[in-house]
Amino acid sequence: MNNKICVVLGGIPFHKCLKLASSYPLVEVRLDRLKVDPEKIEILSMQCRQWIATCRPGNMTERERTILLAASIRAGAEYVDVEYDAEPNYRNELINLAKRLKCKVIISYHNFESTPDIDSMDQIVQQSKGMGADLVKLVVTANSHNDCALIMSLYSTHDNLLAFAMGEIGKITRIAAPFLGADFTYASVDEAHEIAPGQLTASQMEVIYKLIG
Repeated sequence: MNNKICVVLGGIPFHKCLKLASSYPLVEVRLDRLKVDPEKIEILSMQCRQWIATCRPGNMTERERTILLAASIRAGAEYVDVEYDAEPNYRNELINLAKRLKCKVIISYHNFESTPDIDSMDQIVQQSKGMGADLVKLVVTANSHNDCALIMSLYSTHDNLLAFAMGEIGKITRIAAPFLGADFTYASVDEAHEIAPGQLTASQMEVIYKLIG
Protein backbone atom coordinates (compact mmCIF):
# COMPACT_ATOMS: atom_id res chain seq x y z
CA MET A 1 0.00 0.00 0.00
CA ASN A 2 1.23 3.48 -0.91
CA ASN A 3 2.45 5.24 2.25
CA LYS A 4 0.69 8.45 1.13
CA ILE A 5 -2.69 6.79 1.74
CA CYS A 6 -4.18 6.96 5.24
CA VAL A 7 -6.92 4.36 5.58
CA VAL A 8 -9.81 5.33 7.87
CA LEU A 9 -11.05 2.68 10.31
CA GLY A 10 -14.56 3.35 11.59
CA GLY A 11 -17.87 1.53 11.90
CA ILE A 12 -16.02 -1.80 11.87
CA PRO A 13 -16.03 -4.55 14.53
CA PHE A 14 -12.99 -4.36 16.81
CA HIS A 15 -11.56 -7.75 15.79
CA LYS A 16 -11.63 -6.66 12.14
CA CYS A 17 -9.95 -3.37 13.04
CA LEU A 18 -7.09 -5.29 14.63
CA LYS A 19 -6.54 -7.20 11.42
CA LEU A 20 -6.80 -4.12 9.18
CA ALA A 21 -4.61 -1.95 11.41
CA SER A 22 -1.54 -4.03 10.65
CA SER A 23 -2.30 -4.15 6.91
CA TYR A 24 -1.64 -0.49 6.10
CA PRO A 25 1.33 1.86 6.64
CA LEU A 26 -0.94 4.54 8.15
CA VAL A 27 -4.48 4.38 9.53
CA GLU A 28 -6.86 6.86 11.11
CA VAL A 29 -8.73 5.26 14.01
CA ARG A 30 -12.15 6.90 14.36
CA LEU A 31 -12.71 6.31 18.06
CA ASP A 32 -16.18 7.87 17.86
CA ARG A 33 -17.20 5.12 15.43
CA LEU A 34 -15.72 2.17 17.31
CA LYS A 35 -16.64 0.50 20.59
CA VAL A 36 -13.36 0.86 22.47
CA ASP A 37 -11.99 1.68 25.90
CA PRO A 38 -8.41 2.59 26.94
CA GLU A 39 -7.48 -1.11 27.26
CA LYS A 40 -8.65 -1.90 23.73
CA ILE A 41 -6.85 1.21 22.44
CA GLU A 42 -3.60 -0.16 23.89
CA ILE A 43 -4.18 -3.48 22.11
CA LEU A 44 -5.06 -1.77 18.83
CA SER A 45 -2.01 0.48 19.00
CA MET A 46 0.27 -2.56 19.11
CA GLN A 47 -1.14 -3.66 15.74
CA CYS A 48 -0.68 -0.29 14.01
CA ARG A 49 2.47 0.74 12.19
CA GLN A 50 1.50 4.42 12.39
CA TRP A 51 -1.88 5.80 13.36
CA ILE A 52 -3.97 8.91 13.86
CA ALA A 53 -6.33 9.07 16.84
CA THR A 54 -9.55 10.93 15.99
CA CYS A 55 -12.74 11.23 18.04
CA ARG A 56 -15.32 13.55 16.52
CA PRO A 57 -18.06 15.17 18.64
CA GLY A 58 -21.66 14.07 18.41
CA ASN A 59 -22.24 10.83 20.28
CA MET A 60 -19.86 11.23 23.24
CA THR A 61 -19.34 13.76 25.99
CA GLU A 62 -16.26 15.96 25.94
CA ARG A 63 -14.86 14.04 28.92
CA GLU A 64 -15.38 10.67 27.22
CA ARG A 65 -13.58 11.95 24.13
CA THR A 66 -10.73 13.32 26.22
CA ILE A 67 -10.25 9.95 27.97
CA LEU A 68 -10.06 8.05 24.67
CA LEU A 69 -7.76 10.53 22.94
CA ALA A 70 -5.48 10.82 25.97
CA ALA A 71 -5.29 7.02 26.12
CA SER A 72 -4.37 7.00 22.42
CA ILE A 73 -1.58 9.53 22.93
CA ARG A 74 -0.19 7.48 25.81
CA ALA A 75 -0.48 4.27 23.76
CA GLY A 76 1.79 5.69 21.06
CA ALA A 77 -0.41 7.30 18.40
CA GLU A 78 1.69 9.13 15.82
CA TYR A 79 -0.92 11.90 15.55
CA VAL A 80 -3.91 13.16 17.53
CA ASP A 81 -6.62 15.07 15.66
CA VAL A 82 -8.26 17.97 17.53
CA GLU A 83 -11.00 20.13 16.01
CA TYR A 84 -10.26 23.77 15.17
CA ASP A 85 -13.51 24.92 16.79
CA ALA A 86 -13.18 22.72 19.90
CA GLU A 87 -13.66 24.22 23.34
CA PRO A 88 -10.24 25.73 24.32
CA ASN A 89 -9.78 23.85 27.61
CA TYR A 90 -10.49 20.51 25.92
CA ARG A 91 -8.19 21.35 23.01
CA ASN A 92 -5.34 22.63 25.16
CA GLU A 93 -5.42 19.65 27.52
CA LEU A 94 -4.93 17.26 24.61
CA ILE A 95 -2.35 19.41 22.81
CA ASN A 96 -0.26 19.80 25.98
CA LEU A 97 -0.30 16.05 26.61
CA ALA A 98 0.58 15.34 22.97
CA LYS A 99 3.52 17.76 23.01
CA ARG A 100 4.80 16.24 26.23
CA LEU A 101 4.67 12.69 24.83
CA LYS A 102 6.00 13.55 21.34
CA CYS A 103 2.69 12.91 19.57
CA LYS A 104 2.09 15.17 16.56
CA VAL A 105 -1.00 17.38 16.63
CA ILE A 106 -3.43 17.77 13.72
CA ILE A 107 -5.79 20.73 14.07
CA SER A 108 -8.72 20.03 11.76
CA TYR A 109 -11.29 22.35 10.23
CA HIS A 110 -14.31 21.00 8.32
CA ASN A 111 -16.91 22.88 6.29
CA PHE A 112 -19.72 20.60 5.08
CA GLU A 113 -21.50 23.25 3.02
CA SER A 114 -19.04 25.32 1.00
CA THR A 115 -15.49 26.55 0.40
CA PRO A 116 -14.62 29.76 2.30
CA ASP A 117 -12.77 32.57 0.54
CA ILE A 118 -8.97 32.41 0.41
CA ASP A 119 -8.45 35.02 3.13
CA SER A 120 -10.65 33.07 5.56
CA MET A 121 -8.81 29.83 4.83
CA ASP A 122 -5.43 31.53 5.23
CA GLN A 123 -6.56 32.78 8.62
CA ILE A 124 -7.71 29.30 9.69
CA VAL A 125 -4.32 27.84 8.77
CA GLN A 126 -2.41 30.57 10.64
CA GLN A 127 -4.64 30.32 13.72
CA SER A 128 -4.33 26.52 13.76
CA LYS A 129 -0.55 26.77 13.74
CA GLY A 130 -0.80 29.29 16.56
CA MET A 131 -2.81 26.74 18.56
CA GLY A 132 0.06 24.27 18.26
CA ALA A 133 -0.70 22.31 15.09
CA ASP A 134 2.10 20.24 13.59
CA LEU A 135 -0.26 19.62 10.68
CA VAL A 136 -3.28 21.70 9.70
CA LYS A 137 -6.15 19.73 8.16
CA LEU A 138 -8.50 21.98 6.18
CA VAL A 139 -11.44 20.18 4.59
CA VAL A 140 -14.15 22.05 2.68
CA THR A 141 -17.02 21.18 0.34
CA ALA A 142 -16.53 21.80 -3.38
CA ASN A 143 -19.61 23.12 -5.16
CA SER A 144 -17.65 24.01 -8.31
CA HIS A 145 -14.31 23.31 -9.97
CA ASN A 146 -13.23 26.77 -8.89
CA ASP A 147 -13.62 25.65 -5.27
CA CYS A 148 -11.19 22.81 -6.01
CA ALA A 149 -8.66 25.24 -7.45
CA LEU A 150 -9.08 27.53 -4.44
CA ILE A 151 -8.42 24.87 -1.80
CA MET A 152 -5.46 23.48 -3.76
CA SER A 153 -3.92 26.96 -4.07
CA LEU A 154 -3.20 26.90 -0.32
CA TYR A 155 -0.29 24.53 -0.96
CA SER A 156 1.59 27.33 -2.73
CA THR A 157 1.65 29.47 0.43
CA HIS A 158 1.53 27.00 3.35
CA ASP A 159 3.46 23.96 4.48
CA ASN A 160 2.49 21.22 6.95
CA LEU A 161 -0.96 21.23 5.36
CA LEU A 162 -3.61 18.60 4.58
CA ALA A 163 -6.13 20.43 2.38
CA PHE A 164 -8.78 18.92 0.13
CA ALA A 165 -12.48 19.15 -0.73
CA MET A 166 -15.36 16.80 -0.02
CA GLY A 167 -18.12 15.87 -2.44
CA GLU A 168 -18.17 14.36 -5.91
CA ILE A 169 -16.53 17.43 -7.48
CA GLY A 170 -13.85 17.41 -4.81
CA LYS A 171 -12.61 13.85 -5.45
CA ILE A 172 -9.76 15.12 -7.64
CA THR A 173 -8.40 17.17 -4.71
CA ARG A 174 -8.11 14.03 -2.57
CA ILE A 175 -5.95 12.47 -5.29
CA ALA A 176 -3.91 15.61 -5.98
CA ALA A 177 -3.13 16.62 -2.38
CA PRO A 178 0.03 14.50 -1.91
CA PHE A 179 1.45 15.74 -5.22
CA LEU A 180 1.11 19.33 -4.00
CA GLY A 181 2.65 18.87 -0.58
CA ALA A 182 0.29 16.94 1.72
CA ASP A 183 1.98 14.24 3.79
CA PHE A 184 -0.90 11.90 2.98
CA THR A 185 -4.52 11.70 1.87
CA TYR A 186 -7.46 9.80 3.36
CA ALA A 187 -9.28 6.76 1.95
CA SER A 188 -11.95 4.36 3.19
CA VAL A 189 -11.50 0.63 3.75
CA ASP A 190 -14.25 -0.04 1.19
CA GLU A 191 -17.34 1.63 -0.27
CA ALA A 192 -19.52 0.45 2.62
CA HIS A 193 -17.37 2.32 5.13
CA GLU A 194 -17.01 5.70 3.44
CA ILE A 195 -16.63 8.22 6.27
CA ALA A 196 -16.92 11.49 4.31
CA PRO A 197 -18.64 12.54 1.03
CA GLY A 198 -16.45 11.82 -1.99
CA GLN A 199 -13.97 9.62 -0.15
CA LEU A 200 -12.41 6.99 -2.40
CA THR A 201 -11.50 3.51 -1.23
CA ALA A 202 -7.94 2.50 -0.43
CA SER A 203 -7.87 0.09 -3.38
CA GLN A 204 -9.16 2.78 -5.77
CA MET A 205 -6.49 5.21 -4.58
CA GLU A 206 -3.80 2.55 -4.91
CA VAL A 207 -4.77 1.86 -8.54
CA ILE A 208 -4.85 5.59 -9.38
CA TYR A 209 -1.41 6.23 -7.87
CA LYS A 210 0.06 3.24 -9.70
CA LEU A 211 -1.34 4.55 -12.99
CA ILE A 212 0.03 8.02 -12.32
CA GLY A 213 3.36 6.52 -11.34
